[in-house]
Amino acid sequence: MQKRLLFRVDGGKVWGVSMGHIKRSLLLADKLSHTYKIVFIMKKYSDGVKFVTQKGFEVETIDIDDNNDASLIKFSDKYSPAKVIFDLYSNPYTTFFDYARKKQIQTIVFDILGKCCGSPDILINDSFIKEFTNYSQLSDKTKMYLGPSYFIMDNPPSIIPLKDSVRNVMITMGGSDPAGLTVKILKVMMNTVNYHTHVVLGPAFTEHKSIYNIAKNREFIKIYENPLNFLELLSSQDVVISAAGRTLCECAYLGRPVIVVPSIEHEAKISLEYARLTGSFDIGLWNEEVSPNKVISALNKYANSYTLREYVFNYSMGLIDGLALERIMTLLGT
Repeated sequence: MQKRLLFRVDGGKVWGVSMGHIKRSLLLADKLSHTYKIVFIMKKYSDGVKFVTQKGFEVETIDIDDNNDASLIKFSDKYSPAKVIFDLYSNPYTTFFDYARKKQIQTIVFDILGKCCGSPDILINDSFIKEFTNYSQLSDKTKMYLGPSYFIMDNPPSIIPLKDSVRNVMITMGGSDPAGLTVKILKVMMNTVNYHTHVVLGPAFTEHKSIYNIAKNREFIKIYENPLNFLELLSSQDVVISAAGRTLCECAYLGRPVIVVPSIEHEAKISLEYARLTGSFDIGLWNEEVSPNKVISALNKYANSYTLREYVFNYSMGLIDGLALERIMTLLGT
């Protein structure tokens, strides 16, 4: 009989959650499904649940305000999993980990902000922000694997060298863009007809009508709805305007010059540090009075300086090596 594995993950058009946790979990689930029967346990955010079920995985749902250990223990008693993997914005569970040890269930937590309660067997955090990787509260029961060498990519495309000029610019604000930044930035790009603008809309994005109205009769704008070849598209861009989630690290691996527009407070810290490490531009949290000019200024600086783009290209690639999936599969014993 095939062993069971539970994923506890959330996602959707939800402030602070979006779709990055789900995408990482699905990458792992696809690899682990050869060994385990996989079940996702998710809060009832319809966009996220729909996305996972469309990928062919079984989903059990819990109420949006349910952060109780008892609920998770109930599912564990039902499925008797060998492992439980958590990928949440903030992990609220405490007593579940002691329960799991008694039942010989391995627990793995993917964290992003240093907000892990309890003591899982394994904790993985791919952040390059020291503040977000401080786990002084955890016991020695937990083995920790920290830093961007644990940022997961699956079959990344070849890295394309920089071109002499800037012609192709991508706007990509994550899986749902709850801050509405895609529309705001595309309006800014209306003043820059010198560039071919590629707009990526994630699986939980909802403002399609606004985007298509802006793009109407403008041949220099191309729209992609949840493209399957996203990384290949990303690798061909001269400049990327991105939020500070998973896509930012994918840009780093591919060496893409980035203009970072964080969508929420914790992303603002990531954006600031990423700019320091790579020489990219950090716009900061959106301010209607100053952010549009910051975007145009950063774009023009990239366009006018191959040397600047080359600097960003080289220093970005030093952050992510693309080998995290192999490392993590080894940690999971598969």
